[in-house]
Amino acid sequence: MNGIVYPMVSDYIEKFGGISGLQEMEEYAKINYVPIVMKDAARFLAFMVSLNKPKKILELGTAIGYSALLMALHSEAEIVTVERDEKMKEIAVKNIEKYEMKDRIKVVLSECEDYIRSTGETFDFVFMDAGKSHYREYLDLSLPKLNPGGFILCDNVLYKGLVVHEATAGKHKTNIMRLQEFLDYVHKREDLIVSLLTVSDGMLLIRRKEENE
Repeated sequence: MNGIVYPMVSDYIEKFGGISGLQEMEEYAKINYVPIVMKDAARFLAFMVSLNKPKKILELGTAIGYSALLMALHSEAEIVTVERDEKMKEIAVKNIEKYEMKDRIKVVLSECEDYIRSTGETFDFVFMDAGKSHYREYLDLSLPKLNPGGFILCDNVLYKGLVVHEATAGKHKTNIMRLQEFLDYVHKREDLIVSLLTVSDGMLLIRRKEENE
């Protein structure tokens, strides 16, 4: 998937590479058309977890386990990652075992909404990279599970730049409309601080306001 900046800029950023130690997974994803975070998004995600040092991370959308491993390599956090596709889960588990991270990364086969509703755990960081049309539901369910000072990062929120168009059509119509509604929703909430970034395919940072803000 291409990002939302000029192709020549994307190519320039891409030349700096992805995450050290995960190039084999990046190549696998490219060859097999598996969507993983783009290289600039991967580096931003790695930077955020290394800076904020979360102890417990929830990831919504595992795929082959690339971003879960990325976060594990750049933090000391325990990670729960939720995947609805059994085949993807199996691949992710094998990759996690290969990188000797099975003690820190738990892969759950479930719909994301079902897992968030059922878990009694709380988290310092939530990374959303699952079904884009469900981001609002994920957010509303995740906020009560977010520890004080925690934050949420959502990927692909600008959807190849298509969210800027008022009229949408085609197979992506539902995702685009739901993302538009989601972005309007979070920006109107007075209890949240949000930052919409033109990193990769669009990333959104969210945290709750503290009492003095």
